[in-house]
Amino acid sequence: MTEKEKFAFDTILSRRSVRRFIEGKQVEKWKIVKLLEAAMAAPSACNTQPWEFVVVTEPEGMAFLKEAMGEENRFNAPMAVITCANKSYIPWDNDGWMIDCAAAVENMLIAAVTMGLASVWIGWNHEDLLRESFGIPDEIKILNIVYFGYPANAPPYGTRYAEDAVFWGKYDRTRVRPLKKTVDYGPITLNDLSVNAPTPWDN
Repeated sequence: MTEKEKFAFDTILSRRSVRRFIEGKQVEKWKIVKLLEAAMAAPSACNTQPWEFVVVTEPEGMAFLKEAMGEENRFNAPMAVITCANKSYIPWDNDGWMIDCAAAVENMLIAAVTMGLASVWIGWNHEDLLRESFGIPDEIKILNIVYFGYPANAPPYGTRYAEDAVFWGKYDRTRVRPLKKTVDYGPITLNDLSVNAPTPWDN
């Protein structure tokens, strides 16, 4: 495995949802811009690029956001990104924008790891409050909110690869597998995927 490949897999496997951040440590603006640059490098249907982002960094906005979402006691992140979609850029009427924007969010989550940041993707349940407080028009779709910051503790590192979630050549309806793979996280050795198939990880 090349250094480039190892860096990519190390980054992906280091991504975890983090809910506690270093209190008072702000995310530098240049890092926020790089997160958004990564987001906008995502694929989208017919290259429509429907995503738009509301960046919340002010303490008042963050306090309101967490209170409105009922999360004031769960997260202490210093900033958030509200992921939206402008459907006027899409020449068809379906929910494909959700896929495009989800790809953009995943790029941000991965990019955050490379800059020493952590993140957590959360849903929302008070759309009217989001629209009113952050000026999001009714015609603009809202996908999610992502909190970013510097992690208070290093998240666990490891693979969730599950062989029983993979079907080689044909789906097997008789297979029964756990709904969620239980993994003991810890140091792993990355294999050369070109020669060590089909199980790509060694404990």
